[in-house]
Amino acid sequence: MRSALSKEVEEGMEVDRESVKNKLGRMHIFSQLPAEDLDELFEKSTLQRFLTGTVVCREGEYGDTCYAILEGSVEVSINTAAYKNLTLALLGEGNIFGEMAALSGYPRSATVTAKENLYLLEIPAKELKDLMKHSSRFRETVEGFYFERAIRTYLRKVPFFASLDDAMLEKLEKGINLKSYNPGEIIIREGDHGDSLYVIRTGFVKITKRHEEKEQIIAYISQGNYFGEMALLGDGRRTATVSAFTKVEALQVLKEDFDKLIEANPRLADEIKDIITERKLKALKLERDPAKAEKLEALVEKGIIQAESLLIIDLKTCIHCNNCVDACEDRHGYPRLDRRGTRIADISVPVACRLCHDPVCLICNFDAIKRAPTGEIYIIDDKCVGCAGCAIRCPYNVIQMVPAKPGPKSDILGALLGRRKEANEEERAKAHELKPKNLAIKCDNCLGYPDTACTKNCPTNAIRWVNPMVYFGDVEDVIPKKEKYQ
Repeated sequence: MRSALSKEVEEGMEVDRESVKNKLGRMHIFSQLPAEDLDELFEKSTLQRFLTGTVVCREGEYGDTCYAILEGSVEVSINTAAYKNLTLALLGEGNIFGEMAALSGYPRSATVTAKENLYLLEIPAKELKDLMKHSSRFRETVEGFYFERAIRTYLRKVPFFASLDDAMLEKLEKGINLKSYNPGEIIIREGDHGDSLYVIRTGFVKITKRHEEKEQIIAYISQGNYFGEMALLGDGRRTATVSAFTKVEALQVLKEDFDKLIEANPRLADEIKDIITERKLKALKLERDPAKAEKLEALVEKGIIQAESLLIIDLKTCIHCNNCVDACEDRHGYPRLDRRGTRIADISVPVACRLCHDPVCLICNFDAIKRAPTGEIYIIDDKCVGCAGCAIRCPYNVIQMVPAKPGPKSDILGALLGRRKEANEEERAKAHELKPKNLAIKCDNCLGYPDTACTKNCPTNAIRWVNPMVYFGDVEDVIPKKEKYQ
């Protein structure tokens, strides 16, 4: 038998808003909110319906909303090195999901599929965060979900724990803490007593050692790597200082749990010792060559390695025809690409969007800058008021403020849906009258097009997009790669 809600949605009838709000208020997570907050939440959220078997959100995609289950149930699954579509949980009415991506800005950590016809309230991240500011109890509840799910999901994904069985993983879940650090914050300090190991869930950390009365960079490591193991297997003292280079989330494994891990899996200790030896050798090489360490620091400080996607120009094959910039201007009305960027020997990194892991430009009071599920960051012209906030915040000068002018009207939503409609001259002129004097523009990686204009129109294929971690190799091997081009 169909519920009243399903009948209203399926037959296109007007939904009984009070009934839905009452259902929302009966959910444990929202039950402590005052009526006015529930009203505002409902007004700013969207009622969604998904048929059985439909994917609601997919692992690896970006999303700035979370979902409350009004009716139906979902399956939550992940892919690991050992398993594909490993079911983590079944969630029913009254649960929420998607809060991890909505709060962190990182990609979805799991795929969620409708197990039966599903009715959801899709809640924007901004509204979720506002509610968390207003209500400490609500914040504690949501953070509890976040921490528990982050630990459970990541324990099954990271290679460090890959050899453990479910029983051991469940024991670990109870003792592991999820820690958050802001850029520049010290996580462990050289010389201090160490009682835990850290596995990076998101972000980059910088590892330094004291050498001749100064701090020397010895490595940068990121998601999936761990640190702090030397103290647990050695004399208990930290051998290096580790600080957050970006916003970082890390799983903290206490020594007593680490010892249980080693006891349950003796081979893990041998693997860790091999990695310790390798790290010590790399650190020793950098200590003997301070100039190389300084180059490594400079390269990473410029944000090159941390990019999700990086546009590079091979100066050995570039003929400086400027076709890339001209093609960008032809497609978008203004050139969003600047060839004059960072020089790395015979490689140039032009000014183009790097799809940052934690983009500060997305902080917009007018919701005019968004991230697509596939990661591209774009500006909604019709919402931009020309305040320049995003341009000021972008550390790589990717966002420009330009005079508003009639031109190809932006239809990013249409592009995402495969619809591209050009406005006629009259429509463009009318839109221009209503626009602010200046608008923000940026490289959006040609979102909605089958190619990027700059790379398509390069006659020598000198310009291309790369994954910097793959292209340059391991962060600790960046300098040898760099010197290859000198």
